[in-house]
Amino acid sequence: MMSMWLSYISKKAVIWMMILASVSIYAQKEYGIRAGIDLSKLVRSELQEGYTGFEIFGDLTFRDKTKIAIEIGSESFDTKESIDQSLLYSYKVSGEFLKLGLDWEIYQRKPGEKNQITAGARYVVSSFDTSQGTINFYDTAWVERYGEFPNYNVQGPTHNGLSASYLEGVLGFKTHITKQLYLGGSFRMGFLVSQKEPENFDNLWIPGFNRVTDGARFGFSYNYGLSYYLPVKKTR
Repeated sequence: MMSMWLSYISKKAVIWMMILASVSIYAQKEYGIRAGIDLSKLVRSELQEGYTGFEIFGDLTFRDKTKIAIEIGSESFDTKESIDQSLLYSYKVSGEFLKLGLDWEIYQRKPGEKNQITAGARYVVSSFDTSQGTINFYDTAWVERYGEFPNYNVQGPTHNGLSASYLEGVLGFKTHITKQLYLGGSFRMGFLVSQKEPENFDNLWIPGFNRVTDGARFGFSYNYGLSYYLPVKKTR
């Protein structure tokens, strides 16, 4: 249900960006549309065991130095917790996220310069499923007496249709490479607004937000990516 809702919101967001693009033609002499791919998630997918991620993003220059931003992606994370090489539990989460917001250029560019520094804000919704996998139980008295980890385990439940929403502050940059290609990155701080948690368990990881710290609502992340910028000019 949540995935269908995210799909609906994504389609609406694209439609609104197209409408705003049309309005921009008459509102100013120049505007631009940017589309790109998150390289950090692709690199992390290759280097980090248990992680798979993909994200595309775009923005539309709506007014001078103001951009409407959209980011759509999916992530899967499989982790294990152990004590002295003895497995406590395994945990897997996979899902999608949608980020909508604004970016503002905060760097006064010189004439002809194309590099950018931006500050922005996002509202994010995430839909995901979790699987707790194998859960091992142990008695500390047993370990102290026999010096081994008893093999008492159960298969944990799967929880579908979980969700979360959070606010995100973004500080980013884009460096002009050649023609209309840019290499950029950003640092992000998220504030968890709401979440639907599985019964008798916590959300340890949320797609788009990353690791959830016990008792805290803040999360930090970064990314870098490659984008193509298409400037559109209009002469009055």
